Amino acid sequence: LDNIASVHDQFVEFACLEERLFTLNVPQSYVLYNNPGATEVDMESAMNGIAGGLFSVVATLGSVPVIRCARGGAPEMVARKLNRLIAEHPTLIRSKDGHRSHHQSHHRPVLVIMDRNMDLITPVQHASTYQALIDDVLEHKANRVEFNVKPEDTDDTNNRRRGRAPPVVRKKFDIDPDVDPFYSQHKFNPFPEAIESNGAELQDVTAKEQQIRSKTGGGGKDDDLAATGGVGADSSELATAVESLPILLERKKKLEVHTSILQAAMNEVAARDVPQFYELEISLATGTYKNDSAKAKNDVVELVCDSTKGNVNDKVRLVIVYALSSGVGSSTDIDEVAHAMRESLETMGSTVDGAAPPAMDGAPGGPTHGTLTKDDRARLDVGLHAIDYLKKLRSMNMIATSDVMQTEVSGGGGGAAGGDMLSAFMARATNQATGLLAKANEKLGTMLGKIHKYRATMVVENICEMRPNTEDDEYLYLDPRVKGDVDVATTLRNATRAPVREAIAFMIGGGCYGEYQNLQMVADERRNVTYGCTEIVDPCMFLNHLAKLA
Repeated sequence: LDNIASVHDQFVEFACLEERLFTLNVPQSYVLYNNPGATEVDMESAMNGIAGGLFSVVATLGSVPVIRCARGGAPEMVARKLNRLIAEHPTLIRSKDGHRSHHQSHHRPVLVIMDRNMDLITPVQHASTYQALIDDVLEHKANRVEFNVKPEDTDDTNNRRRGRAPPVVRKKFDIDPDVDPFYSQHKFNPFPEAIESNGAELQDVTAKEQQIRSKTGGGGKDDDLAATGGVGADSSELATAVESLPILLERKKKLEVHTSILQAAMNEVAARDVPQFYELEISLATGTYKNDSAKAKNDVVELVCDSTKGNVNDKVRLVIVYALSSGVGSSTDIDEVAHAMRESLETMGSTVDGAAPPAMDGAPGGPTHGTLTKDDRARLDVGLHAIDYLKKLRSMNMIATSDVMQTEVSGGGGGAAGGDMLSAFMARATNQATGLLAKANEKLGTMLGKIHKYRATMVVENICEMRPNTEDDEYLYLDPRVKGDVDVATTLRNATRAPVREAIAFMIGGGCYGEYQNLQMVADERRNVTYGCTEIVDPCMFLNHLAKLA
């Protein structure tokens, strides 16, 4: 120790939230490089920071990637800077991929750098899977989930009779997908499936716990286990049972955490009728309304003007998806839909997040009609500014408005399989008749049986599969092992390339859990897909970023 003068951290300009998920934690990154007022120095500094963060990721992996990116703009700037950083590093480029074998070194990772402007629908649309929904409807940051829990009905009634607002309990849970078995297995599953699996696993664990306690003769307390002789039980069986109980109780505790989180998310989903927004957004984004723009407009107006469905942000997000979808609305139509939403909210208010104070006579407080709260009015102003900004980009043809952003694909054998899946889920919900599952069956049935590929997923898949006449031909191909900062795509186009075993998808301008989950469709037993971004944004945060550019 006397010979050590100091210890320094290296390559720490990123945060790894999961084994296959990382972020550079660059705040307001979309605003940073889309701000028309940004100077050349500001832009250069921002791109250097992103390239430096990606270099930290590459150095940590210890493997030199092939870099693919769209031509022009932020992706190419970052890609070329990263290419030079790797090529000029004194040890990384000469390491022959560290201590990897020749076979592993042959299959180098492919880093695909993309621009958020290629798909602005995904960060704002509603989600249907467990992890993405948590990030959407609850407070979720750095694997910590927070939400408020209302008191039991009895306590709530007593407080209202005394003229006091019912107290709210704040719950906080840290959930690590890499060590939590239930979360790891079900984070990408449709929300109703996660609810069902949680109920089934909890029931199974509870039954095993009762069986062990009955063997030991325990009355329900852990202290009783050592004090009992386990009458009628074999001593070896008794010892095994006693040893397995703490593990079982730990598993039960983790499942109960997810029960609380699922319940909190379900309360939000049910109160806001999230499935209706999800279904309509998917229909708009996949081109279902392409030949019937009038129906698209009417369906959107009907939902955003319904004061009993969705909060202000839900409605704004739907209007944005409508504005960005191809062939469903002109600029005039978008103005009319936004005006209808604003007029409805200012006239009738919103029943969601608008509970009136408790009445002194004990009558429960009801939703506020005809008024918008101060917070809701601020959210509406932010939303309208975001819509104005996107309309401006759309008029200048600076963003894509195309139904290929999301392409519906067969899920488990096509529509019939999806129907069977939904029917089976409904049957199980009816048979089990549990409160939470029955509620999920009623509200979330439309979220089952449908799979869609997002734009980033299709880009990464085209490059990994080396499909002709796709992004694999269009994107720059930079290789830090090739001398000079040159595009080598032309040289390699007709050459035999090794199959992609490791893909890293990186999004400049903010990423989201829905995109991360969707990209796993490209992963299989032969290929891993890691997702990274300048920052992880939830839909409401991204709306604020868009509004700042208006």
